Amino acid sequence: MKKVTKLKMKAVLENVPVVIECVTKAARAAGIGAHSLYQIQLAVDEACANVIEHAYEGMEPGDMEVSCCLNDQAFCIRVRDWGKGFVPEDIPEPDVDAPLEERCLGGLGMFLMRQAMDQVDYAFDPESGNELTLTKRLQDAEEQCQAGH
Repeated sequence: MKKVTKLKMKAVLENVPVVIECVTKAARAAGIGAHSLYQIQLAVDEACANVIEHAYEGMEPGDMEVSCCLNDQAFCIRVRDWGKGFVPEDIPEPDVDAPLEERCLGGLGMFLMRQAMDQVDYAFDPESGNELTLTKRLQDAEEQCQAGH
């Protein structure tokens, strides 16, 4: 797997557009089409928001590290932080069919990432931190681009 780019900065809202721009440049360089690029941007935005809101909740903002990797089959984005970990399976699936007034506020981040990306993996290690890996298969990205999406 070839590392395309790596960025480390404070996990604050002001830095999210910087992360998105960096990932966007790497994805475009990898030949990702417009539809898949939008999905990647959405997933990375949600991942960064989760780090800012949840990983460092109740403490000083720590660092987040974002790296993009590319191989023949996929474009991967890894978002790492050193805040509180979580268990993705403990997050309930949102009822997106429920009327708006009956829905819980928040809770869509993991759902949106899973919808936008081909694979979403999470690992927690007290030493190396939390690592969220977002994967977009290149074949799917090319097909969507050719289909005019």
